[in-house]
Amino acid sequence: MLDRYRSDRDGLFDDVRAGSFDELLDDDGGVRPRWAPVVARYTELGEDGLRAADLRVRTLIDDDGITYNATDGESTSRRRWELDCVPLLIDGERWASLERGVEQRTRVLDALLADIYGDQRMIAAGVLPPELVYGHPGYLRRAARQPRNHPHALFMHACDIGRTSAGEPVVYADWAQAPSGIGYAVADRRLMARVFPRLLHACVPRPLTAFAATLRLALFEYAPQGIEDPVVAVLTPGSLSETAFDQAYLASMLGFPLVEAADLVVRDGTVYMRSLGKFKRLDVILRRVDAEYADPLDLRADSRLGVTGLVEAVSRGTVTVVNTLGSAVLENPALAAYLPALSRALLDEDLVLASVPTLWGGASHQLGGLLDGLSSMTIVNFRTGEQFVGGECTSAQLDDLRARIDATAWQWVGQRIDDFSVAPSTTPGTVASSNMLRAAPVGIRAFSVAQGSGYAVMPGGLGHVLADGLLTSPTNSIAAKDVWVTTSEPAARVGDSAGRRVHDVGTRAADVDMGMHSDTVFASSPRVLSDLFWFGRYGERAELTTRMVKVARERYEDFRYRPWMTGTASIPLFLAAVITASGSASKNSDDATDPIAVLRALTGDHQRPGSVAFAVDRLAQVARAVRDQMSTSTWMVLGAIDRALDELAASAKTDPESADLGRTHDDVLHGLLALSGLQAESMVRDPGWQFMDIGRRIERAQVLAALTTAILAEQYDPDVEQGLMEAYLVANESAIIYRRRNRGIYRLAAVVAVMLFDEANPRSMIFQLATLRSDLVTLPDAVRSAAAERVVEDLTTALRRVDPVDLATVDDDGHRSELAELMQTLDAGVREITEILGRTRFSYPVDMQPLWGAGSEDHS
Repeated sequence: MLDRYRSDRDGLFDDVRAGSFDELLDDDGGVRPRWAPVVARYTELGEDGLRAADLRVRTLIDDDGITYNATDGESTSRRRWELDCVPLLIDGERWASLERGVEQRTRVLDALLADIYGDQRMIAAGVLPPELVYGHPGYLRRAARQPRNHPHALFMHACDIGRTSAGEPVVYADWAQAPSGIGYAVADRRLMARVFPRLLHACVPRPLTAFAATLRLALFEYAPQGIEDPVVAVLTPGSLSETAFDQAYLASMLGFPLVEAADLVVRDGTVYMRSLGKFKRLDVILRRVDAEYADPLDLRADSRLGVTGLVEAVSRGTVTVVNTLGSAVLENPALAAYLPALSRALLDEDLVLASVPTLWGGASHQLGGLLDGLSSMTIVNFRTGEQFVGGECTSAQLDDLRARIDATAWQWVGQRIDDFSVAPSTTPGTVASSNMLRAAPVGIRAFSVAQGSGYAVMPGGLGHVLADGLLTSPTNSIAAKDVWVTTSEPAARVGDSAGRRVHDVGTRAADVDMGMHSDTVFASSPRVLSDLFWFGRYGERAELTTRMVKVARERYEDFRYRPWMTGTASIPLFLAAVITASGSASKNSDDATDPIAVLRALTGDHQRPGSVAFAVDRLAQVARAVRDQMSTSTWMVLGAIDRALDELAASAKTDPESADLGRTHDDVLHGLLALSGLQAESMVRDPGWQFMDIGRRIERAQVLAALTTAILAEQYDPDVEQGLMEAYLVANESAIIYRRRNRGIYRLAAVVAVMLFDEANPRSMIFQLATLRSDLVTLPDAVRSAAAERVVEDLTTALRRVDPVDLATVDDDGHRSELAELMQTLDAGVREITEILGRTRFSYPVDMQPLWGAGSEDHS
């Protein structure tokens, strides 16, 4: 395997440029010592074993629901996170040097940020050109001279790092707006530990979890003065954000609520979090919303992601927002050309960690080099965000680019494209290769967070596999890598020496936790309660639809080749009832002519409302919106359901006849039952759980009313009615209890008694109403709804007044009118409960609107 890697690497070097630094092999082609355990283990696995491990990683990613959202500006699509099967190893001594460089670089940027929004000495002294500050969209005038009660202007920093051909680290980009990737890095380590436990033990990489404790304590320490028990939250743009998983995973890992702008309100200059009908003061906000969108009142007027009045609250010092509003100005790539001088001016230190060679068009002595070297650079307009890779531009495009740079030279910056180091990878590249293991360009994103007077650096960070070829750039990542900082010390001592400082911080963070109030963790805004309510509804809807479609398929398969048998005529009627009860009526002519096509669509058509796939998609969507509230096992269950539906779709594309609906129904139902078990046995019975169960009960009652009407409200021939009643009971998981009580004799009054009036049957209507009432009355007073409780009482009374025998009575025209009217009353009642809760418990006050128009943009 090693020989094949060498040949693959040589091919890559021929394709790019000879001389790239190899992380695995030294100049003589020998394996570097830190890689010896990896080579030994992967050689032992062989191609087949490595392929199986890669599949295992992908399966675990699905089970854990690790995704990212790709957006093209108009739409967002969810994609699976790609994790390379080979870790990226960094020697402990080399990492110590890199760590010092990252820490110093963060201190330089911290001092620069304080100066930009403070005295601006660097601009006055001519060290920093003013265009790089005032011309960058990340600069916010409203953030100037804001009060600061903590030692650092820059709370958190990330930088993308590669190696030169000599093996020296170089920074390609700095991230200070709202650095992303910490959650992904920790999740990646967790996956690699599950797939390669022996290798992890052999290499002894420094752990990442202690860095989370450092971050947690730092957030507590950044609370405004006088706050002894700070409340912290992570502010997210929402579940459609590109890095929504990273945000939710980080919030869950830190133990802080994940909030959206609608969950917060500013009153009298103080930020509050809506929680169970009350307002709870918020002291620290870990911001993952871009600063310009953070406040529609003082910043961008058309933003729906920000908190109205947040800037005012920051100005008054009642809340700390990190990273600081306006910190994105540090992401200007042109600053790299001035960092060495800034380091000497601000810290009286030479810059340890170099930047990629950078030329700024606004400097006359750099403009000529920029224009002459366009074909070998990445060119960025830092004002507009446009980016070009010179090597892929045509001559005409380069000429046009030169003209644009000449016209507005100060907006343009060029960074030379250099060789990235390469390392073993299982991620397929652009160059076809039969090898499972190949050489691929790699880089890492390092993270640092404020700690005392300095900064703590995450031991490793988030690795990247980059695209092959001349156009490789740090923004062209095709997969992630787990970064292992190795040490020669025994595993038991790693936390003692390599991470002693972070370990101490973790202990202090635990001490802080002892004083935390429990209601901080379980704070539930109207948005969270609404999402949990719909999580319950969609979960129940998916299960009920699966049961109904499963029964329809089984009965169709029983009778399709025996049309003469009693009960055959009930099949199309039951299928029509399933379509009605699930709300999946379609204009497709196949619904009337091809039952198998209908069943397949009702199961796997993601675009058909009422289908199993449609309900599962909505279930996953609301689950992602409250990921921080969910057990990690939830994603394992949802992943298995998704795989079952994906397998059905794949087989239906190649050969519809071979699509195994029975297996899909079984796999999906198993997953949904596991999800119900998790909710019943692993979720705390807090208000969120109660609203989730309310959603389940409403959905079950509504579908039961619809299915009862569709099947039992009309009179049919005795044989047909018997077939319908049997299918009805099986679909409602009540056939066994019915047979025990009625000796297998199907009578409509008896069926109705079991399904509507049997208080011991968890599938009956009376059971749903009783449980619904119990959930409603046990809610905290702040979120109880007397109106909803009254509706439940009225429905229960209406149901108890009726005799099952009367419901079985048939009118002269063949209708069971009393049964149909009762079902209509029950359906209208549970819909009214949903409307009441939506209007009074899940809604927010009308948003404040700024005085200027929504089209105004320049409020910096």
